[in-house]
Amino acid sequence: MATPTVEDLLAQWIEAFDSHDLDRHMALYTEDATLFGSVDELKVGRDAIRAYFAGRAPDVRVKSYPMPQVRLLSADVAVTAGFVDFAEGDTPSPYRMTWVLVRQDGDWKITQHHGSPRRGT
Repeated sequence: MATPTVEDLLAQWIEAFDSHDLDRHMALYTEDATLFGSVDELKVGRDAIRAYFAGRAPDVRVKSYPMPQVRLLSADVAVTAGFVDFAEGDTPSPYRMTWVLVRQDGDWKITQHHGSPRRGT
């Protein structure tokens, strides 16, 4: 699965998340990626990140994830910051989301992922 642009990576992340396709989802992360999600524990490596996403409710989906702000730190390193709205059925779950991305073999991958609930929305 090619992700030559950050836009491609975002679109494929949403598709993999919504389809619960963990193989496809984990292919978007570096082998040594880290994740701070909705739990206190830092998840390190694809296996831990896979277990985290495998544990979510089956009807959680991305309701809206507009293109985040993207800053290129170098030709092969970027950071993103934006907002995503998840939903479990009709229950909204607004989050802040940041990624650190690296380009490997021409494709963007997530090497650090942080998501935290937005308060007061």
